[in-house]
Amino acid sequence: MRGRGAVAATLVAALALAGCASGPSARGGGWLDRPLTSWNRAGGPVPPAPAPTAQQADNRERCRSGIRAPASPPDRAVSAAGWWLVGPPQVFGEATVLVGAADWDGMCRPWSYQAFVFAGERFAGTLSPTLMDSRTDGAFQAVRLASPFHLTGDFVRYTAQDPLCCPSRVSEVAYKVDSTRAGPVVLAVAVLTRVLPR
Repeated sequence: MRGRGAVAATLVAALALAGCASGPSARGGGWLDRPLTSWNRAGGPVPPAPAPTAQQADNRERCRSGIRAPASPPDRAVSAAGWWLVGPPQVFGEATVLVGAADWDGMCRPWSYQAFVFAGERFAGTLSPTLMDSRTDGAFQAVRLASPFHLTGDFVRYTAQDPLCCPSRVSEVAYKVDSTRAGPVVLAVAVLTRVLPR
């Protein structure tokens, strides 16, 4: 269903650092149109990257200039799980959000990628319950950290009529950080989908 109107400026996500998702769901943005459910659990490990194929190895070599070297404990934890780091990490105090990819398309845009959240050096969870591909419905686009405990993530939304260059909507998800005995956990608390101006 298409969202109407602008997102309130106060829409803030509370980022809870959590363990990994229970199980992979189908790719795409369908989860953004349903009531939000928890997919992260406190104390879980960084989920492993998909097993590499020969084609992915070729893509990695071709797109190597876009891969950055690990430079922090969160970077190293994600790399150790088989992911390749893309883009700069986003940091606010103890909170870090970074992106890891397992593959790339023909233009070296990340495919089979995920956004990972850490509180200090502890893995907190992922921003999506499923892997994402650039320029497809539900692909993670940006994150805004309002504090070490609050963040908002943007996910592009496509209809069947949208050209790949130009998604018609964006879903903004607010997350919060809950502290539990097992560790921090990222919880999605609200989603608002709005139409993008043309």
